[in-house]
Amino acid sequence: MRLTRQRERRRSGSSASGGFTLIEIMVVLLIVGLLAGLGVTGFRAITKGDLREGTAHLAGAIRYLFDRASITGKYHRLVLDISGGKYWAEVSDDRFYAPNEAETPADRHKREEDEAAADEDERQRLEKQQNNYGGGTVAAGSSFDLSKLDVAEFRPRRARFAAFKETALKPVSLKNLRIRSVYTPRMTEPVTSGRAYLYFYPLGQTEPAIVTLTDASGQSVYSLVVHPITGRVRIYNTEVLPPTGNQSDDEGNQIVK
Repeated sequence: MRLTRQRERRRSGSSASGGFTLIEIMVVLLIVGLLAGLGVTGFRAITKGDLREGTAHLAGAIRYLFDRASITGKYHRLVLDISGGKYWAEVSDDRFYAPNEAETPADRHKREEDEAAADEDERQRLEKQQNNYGGGTVAAGSSFDLSKLDVAEFRPRRARFAAFKETALKPVSLKNLRIRSVYTPRMTEPVTSGRAYLYFYPLGQTEPAIVTLTDASGQSVYSLVVHPITGRVRIYNTEVLPPTGNQSDDEGNQIVK
């Protein structure tokens, strides 16, 4: 009888020490949940910090190009590659004229295709001239370019932009954030894919623009509103919508008469 009781105690003791009670399991699950919550909160804090840093850097780039265009007397532009998640600066000595009327996305796409085709035609024409004239000279020692005598279709000179060489503003690849949209009065609606451009003019002017950035999840949003006369960039911790048909000032605020 005594031996039987000892065996029962051993069995009960081994089962208690070899398993977990319901309370212990709940405590473990609670700890795991807290750790997971802290991890998500920490990740969101990191991504939001990247968004704030990226927004501030872009605002500084816009202001820098505004000042640079005023000082050098050259046309500058900021290329915002929405699909590629990066942006960079370009510069040109040629005059640039913005379209008189706002473009639709289809019009803008067609214009860019026409410009690319015109560039290819020009390249082929120059290559053909070089082949026909053996480099464009009448004979050895002559400096006259016979290619200038060719009759070609008249085309208005289009501004050609080259890469911005200064190290103060290098191409930027966005980290943990993306460009949601870019709007200027040249567009009938914000650009949400492909490339968008923000131009800076030698007389100290730029375009009124709204650039919206988000984090990777799309939950946090920052908007940069660019003033065309001063080049000042105001940052809003929300999405600033562009004006739609109503008269607005340079910062997108509706004018009430």
